[in-house]
Amino acid sequence: MGFFLPPVSGGERPNPTLMTTHPHTNHQPSPHLTTWVTLAFAYVYIAWGATYMAVHYALETLPPFALSGSRFFIAGSVLLVLLRIVQRAHFHFGSLREWRDAFTVGTMLLVGGNGSVAWAQQYVPTSIAALIFGSMPLCIILFEWIRPQGTAPSLRTCLGLGLGFVGLCILLQPSATNPDSQMETYGKFALMFAAASWSAGAIYSRHVHAKGSPLLPMARQMIAGGIGLLIVSVFHGDWVHFSIGNVTLTSWLGFGYLVVFGSLFGFTAYVWLMRVSTPAHVSTISYVNLVVAVVIGWTVGREPVTLHLVLGAAIIVGSVILVLKKKSTRRLVTPTPTEA
Repeated sequence: MGFFLPPVSGGERPNPTLMTTHPHTNHQPSPHLTTWVTLAFAYVYIAWGATYMAVHYALETLPPFALSGSRFFIAGSVLLVLLRIVQRAHFHFGSLREWRDAFTVGTMLLVGGNGSVAWAQQYVPTSIAALIFGSMPLCIILFEWIRPQGTAPSLRTCLGLGLGFVGLCILLQPSATNPDSQMETYGKFALMFAAASWSAGAIYSRHVHAKGSPLLPMARQMIAGGIGLLIVSVFHGDWVHFSIGNVTLTSWLGFGYLVVFGSLFGFTAYVWLMRVSTPAHVSTISYVNLVVAVVIGWTVGREPVTLHLVLGAAIIVGSVILVLKKKSTRRLVTPTPTEA
């Protein structure tokens, strides 16, 4: 999808940064791009919100770290080849330093982040997983606050952080209907670790340098993170009892969705939106994805709707919206993709 979106008039190229940094552009979409912008936003909202359910289906017969590692390694490799073909003039394979940075950022974002999410989703419903992992904007603000020479949050941002903490405490309560509640608790804490790891990677990535298209560091990060996840899968024992013949069609469809619609199309559409839209509009992805993921979990996944889940969801989504309404905070956090 992203490779076939219309070009931006004027030939301006975005700042070649990593997936978690923003080219600080101020121009609005031109009228002839309005329909494409609307469709791209709708696609990213739904496609990334649905990745949590896709992971759930893929995990039926695919081990978590092998699933995540294969997914990102394939997606990153395909993206790198496509960029070599489609954007030949701007293609840059990457220096040793850029690949070193890709492994560092990819480890934090994908191994610690998405890998932990995949493991946790074996025990945690998709709606709760999306909400806990989707608290990343709150983690980024907190880390920026406590780091040396960090940015102190405003009163409204502090209120958002406090509300987010309350929402997380509600969601971390053990489920009365789950017989394996201990593993669910471990899974929830793994999701908190995933949010923290992704946030650390997001902050670190702002201080690394990359040349060429902003999709190039994305491809390198996915390849590097995929390799890291595959290494973890070996030590986790994912391949001990794995047989490709036992993988169901449902798992293959979930896996294919994650590679094609979640990573390839999703990230290319996302980068295009960063170029033609505004930080205020792009920041909506951070919380609309959560709502979409929760609704899909309740409807498609038929997950139980409990009072503490509804209350926790409302508080967390509200806290994320609250902190992203402030312009300085929005620039700090946006864009932070919340794909599972």
